[in-house]
Amino acid sequence: MSPRTPAIKIYNHPVSLLRDQGRVVSALRGELIHHALFFLDHFSVQEDVERAVLQAFSLQGVDRMRWDVEKDYLKPIVSALSLPQARGWFKQGVVSLREVEIVDVQGEVHRIDRLVIGEGMLEVIDFKVGNREEGYRVQVQLYQRLVEAIFHRPTDGYLLYIDEPAVVGVR
Repeated sequence: MSPRTPAIKIYNHPVSLLRDQGRVVSALRGELIHHALFFLDHFSVQEDVERAVLQAFSLQGVDRMRWDVEKDYLKPIVSALSLPQARGWFKQGVVSLREVEIVDVQGEVHRIDRLVIGEGMLEVIDFKVGNREEGYRVQVQLYQRLVEAIFHRPTDGYLLYIDEPAVVGVR
């Protein structure tokens, strides 16, 4: 019996995205915010966020002079992380996995922004920049099912909207 050849999937953005400079800038901002939150181990003061944002800019090789870092990054992130529910995910000593990749039974890779592992509980958190979309809830529900299958424990799911700011529980 010959080994099964793995399926390769390539995802790309429509060319229309590249023609719309506003969408390109928005996508880059979202990517930079996600990288900053990856670097952010804990949050207690604004300087923690500032350090993480500067790391994200450095990683991406983006010139921070073309952005209003305070308005576009620091204020929205600090506001979102100051929400009571979000504060718990970014406390010193909280165990979390960041940008964790899980492969489903079809071989598709899914990336969870943050998986908080507490005593007797797991929390899947997905960060969103911009407007709410119904598909986001479905995405988090899928992540919850994947995590529950791995850990054999119930999992809570949340969307953390950076720009609103808001935490939305997903059932």
